[in-house]
Amino acid sequence: MPKKGEIYLIPSPIEQLQEYNLNLISNEVKNTIKNLNYFAVENIRTARRYIKKIAPEFDINNADFVLLNKKTNEANLSDIIKNIKKGKNIGVISEAGCPGIADPGQKLCEKAHMNNIRVRPLIGASSIILALMASGLNGQEFKFHGYFPIKKEERRKKIKEIAKQSGSHIFIETPYRNDHLLSDLINFLPKKEIKLCIAHDICGANENITTKTIYDWNRLKVSIKGKPTIFIFENNKILD
Repeated sequence: MPKKGEIYLIPSPIEQLQEYNLNLISNEVKNTIKNLNYFAVENIRTARRYIKKIAPEFDINNADFVLLNKKTNEANLSDIIKNIKKGKNIGVISEAGCPGIADPGQKLCEKAHMNNIRVRPLIGASSIILALMASGLNGQEFKFHGYFPIKKEERRKKIKEIAKQSGSHIFIETPYRNDHLLSDLINFLPKKEIKLCIAHDICGANENITTKTIYDWNRLKVSIKGKPTIFIFENNKILD
């Protein structure tokens, strides 16, 4: 019986790959890619472009790519696992950041563990962690919530519910809805008890990470529509 392959979680740039962030990619990532010829990726076109950029000598035409995105079903995952069991190593690349964190790669990792397949994370940037690091908010107790509900009433209820909990609360939104979410946070959260960090374009040329009270954000009247953004808020005084 052949030795099982392994899964390598390959981080990709949070922002568009430019010379200034090309240096952030470790030699470990580059060398790992060179030794693989099988990849599960969120987007084949951008993954191929990323690989060619950081490893120009890599023979990309001899590599196999399979999609691993939100449409990937159990049958697709099982096919990937079968190949790994036959001895093939696989690299997992998401559209941005670290595979498995708010990312479809999580399902493959879960299935790998159920099949006693080793999962090896490589060092790279996660916008969620970088935003928290720079926010000045509670880094001891924090929770990532993903996306808020789209419907306004459900979103309002969720925001108020989370505001009663201790720690830092991290969430994201589709960029074109950022301003709607910010407006709801300002309207539904206590103005002085809550500190809100807005972090956008992390690791990009226009990176901005700013933490202020809800009261101050209301006065500033900023627009972040269309910008990849991480939101974090912390309640300085737990509400009843």
